Amino acid sequence: MTVKGKKPGAGFANLVPSADELAAITEQAVLVNAPISSVHVLPGFNPRGRYSGDELNSEKLQELVKSIREHGVLQPLWVRLHGGEYAVIAGERRYRAAMIADLTHLPVLNFGAVSDERAEELALIENAHRTNPSIVDQTLSGFKLLALRTKMSQEELVRHLNGVRKGQLKDTHGVGEWLQATYGTGISVWAQQRSKILNFTPEELSAVQARQLDVKAVYELLNVKDQDKRRELLAEAVRHGWKAEDVRKAVQALTPKKAHPLLSSVEGLRGDLPRLKQLTGKEAAQAQKLIAELRALLGQDKKR
Repeated sequence: MTVKGKKPGAGFANLVPSADELAAITEQAVLVNAPISSVHVLPGFNPRGRYSGDELNSEKLQELVKSIREHGVLQPLWVRLHGGEYAVIAGERRYRAAMIADLTHLPVLNFGAVSDERAEELALIENAHRTNPSIVDQTLSGFKLLALRTKMSQEELVRHLNGVRKGQLKDTHGVGEWLQATYGTGISVWAQQRSKILNFTPEELSAVQARQLDVKAVYELLNVKDQDKRRELLAEAVRHGWKAEDVRKAVQALTPKKAHPLLSSVEGLRGDLPRLKQLTGKEAAQAQKLIAELRALLGQDKKR
């Protein structure tokens, strides 16, 4: 997906249209003063609701509710036709705040019966125009769009991306070109880094969204298998503002160092050494040979 007039490879800015480009996009829609009862939100569609649920709770919405009561809804919601009603493409916070403010009608830009994939694209464009989307929004929306484009599940997509990256599979869906044109990053980045975000917990996603923790710091938490320990480390990392290196050290401290595999053998041999002087004849010669081989081996290790 690229906005008309934008060159591929310019990064996520490809999704941020100029004023003229935004006008060209919104010309496709019809401005309607819609009854709020005819507007609804499709479960799991809106990026804010999908990735940062706390942004939609009543406490977070209070300032917006106050503004809407005083001035009304200043920016129309973007909607599409779905089941004879209007489904929100972008503007769920405004919709929910308007509900709390007891509005009866909403200004909406109706884009018609567009596909799920086009609706996701429009949501990204609208959000990018108003805000600076976080890496979480970019990534999870990107995988959602890729799933619509390729008809693969997220798990299948990650395997596909890694297969293409390793040269084991052909990029039959043109994913590499699409990622580069849309986000300015290629398959390797999405296969090896962005895919890790799919394994973040809701608390970890919120921490990144709130800029309490860098995404690279959360990558380090993925190495913790114990979920309780992982939550504890997350809380501590947020509290102290840890960087990735700090989290890595904390994770390493959770893993006890493994004893050297020869340690117990060395301890046992130390107790047996006094008995060497009891050996005679062939046994003494064999012991001498083994000692010489051991010294030679240790000498080689030392050179390394």
